[in-house]
Amino acid sequence: MKSLKSLFISAQITLAVITVVVASWLAATSNPFAVTLLIPALPFLIFLGRLFLSPTARTSANLPWVFWPTVMGTVVVLALFAAGKACWLMSSLAVMNLLGVFLYIRWYSRYQERPLKAELGKPFPSVRFTSLEGNEVTTDIFSGSPAILMFYRGNWCPLCMAQIREIAEQYQSLQEKGVRVALVSPQSHSQTASLARQFSVQFDFLRDDHNRAATALGIVDSGGTPAGLEALGYDSDTVMPTVLILDKEGRLVYQHLTDNYRIRPEPAVFIGVLEEKGLI
Repeated sequence: MKSLKSLFISAQITLAVITVVVASWLAATSNPFAVTLLIPALPFLIFLGRLFLSPTARTSANLPWVFWPTVMGTVVVLALFAAGKACWLMSSLAVMNLLGVFLYIRWYSRYQERPLKAELGKPFPSVRFTSLEGNEVTTDIFSGSPAILMFYRGNWCPLCMAQIREIAEQYQSLQEKGVRVALVSPQSHSQTASLARQFSVQFDFLRDDHNRAATALGIVDSGGTPAGLEALGYDSDTVMPTVLILDKEGRLVYQHLTDNYRIRPEPAVFIGVLEEKGLI
């Protein structure tokens, strides 16, 4: 079942695009002041465009360069409406875009409290995955080596892809230090294979079938995939971005449970933890 969040993000993107189209049409046909309606809509679309065209693994928590221009644009449109130079459609769309941006920043991007069902310093639960070769494996495959487990939402998530790219750049250094890296996602085997071909590093590319491991660990994001991506073969349910580090004996020594999907730790944090724990 789709969650409100998955429906919201698809609806918000659609709203912003429709607003740009309406603003352009009104400005070209009847009201030159309609160009001001672009101001509440464009910051969010530019933000999304930057995520895909210039991927980054993290953003600021409150996105001030998106929020405040949207506020100012909405104020301008409402002022024009009060002066009789903007129609009710323009003012309505401006307010809806502002509300949408506010909800995106303060609600959609954030997770509620998310305790991991595994204890620091204790053996990690023996959850099961499917390897790139189609074999069922458990976390026992990491026995004897420190391991970084990165749970990511899927190839569709630009922040996840940027985070993977960052750690892939550290691959040689991690391999020389005997650290294994596992990338775990509920996406399909073909999508995971595509990711493996893209980066060409000897990571463990693992599929979490039906989010069984994520559910067991308490990090599943039910209905978290944006509405419409099922058409591209993605499951409705996904995983909350999570990074875990295991020692050579399979004990959990580090966990990063972000409360905002747009904020991810840098690779230097992982290396610092490995050094601090004497694992490299």
